[in-house]
Amino acid sequence: MRLKTNYWFPKVLLACLLACALAAPAHASKVVRVAFSNTLAPVSFVENGQVTGMLKEIIAALFSMVPEYQPEFHAYPWVRAQRMVEIGEMDMFVTFPSASRRSYAQFSPHPIYSREYGNLVFDRDNPNAARIAAARSFEDLKALVFVSQEAVAWEDENVPAYIKRYPVNGPPALMHMIFQRKQGDFFIMPEEQAVYFAHQFGYEHRLSMKKVGFIPNSLVAFHVGVRKSHPERQKLLAALDAAAQRPEFQARKRAIERKYQEYALAAGRAKTE
Repeated sequence: MRLKTNYWFPKVLLACLLACALAAPAHASKVVRVAFSNTLAPVSFVENGQVTGMLKEIIAALFSMVPEYQPEFHAYPWVRAQRMVEIGEMDMFVTFPSASRRSYAQFSPHPIYSREYGNLVFDRDNPNAARIAAARSFEDLKALVFVSQEAVAWEDENVPAYIKRYPVNGPPALMHMIFQRKQGDFFIMPEEQAVYFAHQFGYEHRLSMKKVGFIPNSLVAFHVGVRKSHPERQKLLAALDAAAQRPEFQARKRAIERKYQEYALAAGRAKTE
């Protein structure tokens, strides 16, 4: 007796496997957890529960050119954000590559963007306002109190140790210590950011700023940093750095920077109208 061969089962199995293959994505993007500060408006902050700001948009534009990786954005107090990168709970951040950060993160060869920090911010009603405005060196400020930010390594490396410090945990606290509590005389912040926060908190009529040339490394370069424990840190950094050099990314980045500069100033105008 001759057995009848059943051909339909292999054909059905083959058809199912082919359908699954076609339905699956060509490749799965690898998630990269990106940590931001949650209080650094308009650079990075949280609005309606979502990370937003200039830096988030720049990094999103950068990752759009590196499709093998998918960014996942998170924002925390800056001290915590850095610690999470260090212990591996986050994968990357964008910041000044200080010596302490280089101990646990590897940074891109080229900066993603730069910001001008050669700007003293103070209260025009401060008894020392004229002295701050006339300063030509840190020596002229050594009897005054500098309100500094915790975990901002650039300040540690560029403001002399002999300057008295009053440390606080973020930009809003800088404003309140100077304009409300009067616990210090000046702080250092980019112009558009100082304008934004002064108007947010109602200090715009007392805001004074002085651009100075004596702050070392005042044009601060911010680089992508990936934790050294990340299994693909070299590949990820190389891909992001190459994308950052592309003319189309540079054009998008300039447009984003212009938008947020206008946003900061518009926030100030809206507060006074």
